[in-house]
Amino acid sequence: MRTGLGMSTRAWVLTLLTLAALGGVLRGVDAAAGSPPETATAGSLIGGVGAGVDDGAVVVTPGVVTKPAARAAAVAPATDRPAVEGYVYPREVTVPSGLQLPVPATKVTEATQIPTAPLDGRHGRRLVYDKALMTVWAIGADDRVLKRFPVVGRWDRPAKGVYKIYSKSTSSSNPYSKVTFNHMVRFAWGIRTTASIGFHAIPRYYDGRAMHPESALGTAIALGGCVRLAERDAAWIYDWSRIGDTVVVLPSPDTA
Repeated sequence: MRTGLGMSTRAWVLTLLTLAALGGVLRGVDAAAGSPPETATAGSLIGGVGAGVDDGAVVVTPGVVTKPAARAAAVAPATDRPAVEGYVYPREVTVPSGLQLPVPATKVTEATQIPTAPLDGRHGRRLVYDKALMTVWAIGADDRVLKRFPVVGRWDRPAKGVYKIYSKSTSSSNPYSKVTFNHMVRFAWGIRTTASIGFHAIPRYYDGRAMHPESALGTAIALGGCVRLAERDAAWIYDWSRIGDTVVVLPSPDTA
């Protein structure tokens, strides 16, 4: 038997099987770039949207959520900036006159000269994640700094911009990596996928071991896009934050 395209049924089936197999390989490569999807604990999801973590491949439950658009930060004039391992604090972030220029975090060193308040130039209630400094601030409606946290993340994820918190889970898990993590607060999406990115506690393997010690907080060692915190800090953000709150992500370091 031949199809309307001039191909035999056997050839047509083989073509479809080949395309399906190729699609599976590509999805596997994409997932390997971050982490496979998380599973939110039943009954723990706030916000009505499905879960994914660390920019892995995931199917998101339909919900009234749109991918947030990145918002460009104001460009500051180039100045002499302390360099570490060939990197300097982002030139596009305005550093007020008289303030010491921050020195970025690396995979082995924490940032130094971290400002008391974030350099996002915005006002109002928000969370600010400075990827160059591996630091998160919680800011009240009156612009007071409520808390400042060292975190573990990676420079290139999530993309710089302004986001909104859209869902929360008290506990989640990643079966592929065999880890669980608490206090997930989702605010962004993977750069290449529909996976969720958020703040959460340091993951723990099924045997109870932490993925990394708290002493690693403040460094850029994460392989996925999520932002990891100490358990107590993740719990604080989870309790304080609300669906719809603003999250500002500042850019990664520049090369020196």
